[in-house]
Amino acid sequence: MNDQQVKQQIQQMVSFIRQEADEKANEIKVKAEEEFNIRKLSAVEAARAKIRADYDKKSKQIVVNQKIAKSTQSNGARLRVLKAMDLELQNVLVDAKKQLASIRTVPSQYKALMESLILQGCLALRDSVIVLKVRLDDAPIVKELIGTVSDKYKKMTKSEVKLSIDGSVFLDESCAGGVVLYSQEGRIFLDNSFEARLAIAYEQNMPVIRTMLFQNVV
Repeated sequence: MNDQQVKQQIQQMVSFIRQEADEKANEIKVKAEEEFNIRKLSAVEAARAKIRADYDKKSKQIVVNQKIAKSTQSNGARLRVLKAMDLELQNVLVDAKKQLASIRTVPSQYKALMESLILQGCLALRDSVIVLKVRLDDAPIVKELIGTVSDKYKKMTKSEVKLSIDGSVFLDESCAGGVVLYSQEGRIFLDNSFEARLAIAYEQNMPVIRTMLFQNVV
């Protein structure tokens, strides 16, 4: 083999090696592009999934916020209605107290009512010694009633009762009227003041009062 043939053989080997290298490089390039496209597609899908998840989360949060806002608004309106209703009920109570206080302006009517309240308290306590706490202005009236109430109590129970007025402490002048009865040296008492009786009647008749005042309120 002469030099020319050797050079030709070497040239062929070089060309073959270059072709192999080019094909390998191209194969690597294609594979790299495929992997890049796969990663790119995966990244795009992940981004889309995250966007969808964020959108769903925000959409749900908006719905929740709307429900909360609606509920808050509804509760606020309900609280305002309840507050107005409570104020109206308190006004009814105040008006009723004023009307009770007006009973004192009719002496005969007030005296008869006081007699009933004292007798009722005595029958409830069933004690032989009972002290009466009244308004200072009512003390003279109650003094006149002690004998009558004692007699009626004896006829009804066949027992004696000693009634007296507490001269050291009186019901506040703001009290509309009535009496508080004490027995067992003050350990047991019965509040038969107008305010106490009104409070009992008010609580017992609350459903009826609410219906009368707020029958058209949902």
